[in-house]
Amino acid sequence: MRSMRLAPSALALSALALSLLPLATVHAEPPTYALHYALMLDGEDPVAGEVACFVEKPCEFTPSAESKMTFKFGRGKRELEITCPERECSLGYGESRTYCGTCDEVGIFEGRDYGGVAIELVLRRYPRLGTLLLRHQTP
Repeated sequence: MRSMRLAPSALALSALALSLLPLATVHAEPPTYALHYALMLDGEDPVAGEVACFVEKPCEFTPSAESKMTFKFGRGKRELEITCPERECSLGYGESRTYCGTCDEVGIFEGRDYGGVAIELVLRRYPRLGTLLLRHQTP
């Protein structure tokens, strides 16, 4: 087989012709991972499930319609956030957000601090409501 060489002017014309053609855009799906969870609250039946999450975005899920707790898990930052519309709840020391490393097992507590101006010198103990277990793919 013989290879063809183009003259520099022919090469420039070919590049110009290719640049004028419309580019086809490829819409690839963003990468996802599976987040498995189990929510065990005192006085309620345990709930387990799985949700598909996008790698670059926080994953929001509501495990139980009864408790109405919503969790937001950020895999990249190893951050977990809880929202409880019908009661005050927290993930430890009265915080609604925690940095949890692997986030395998996280306690859920009753009550919440709202980060006022005054800082308490003693940590309050909050009654435990239950536990959230998480399992996800590692980055």
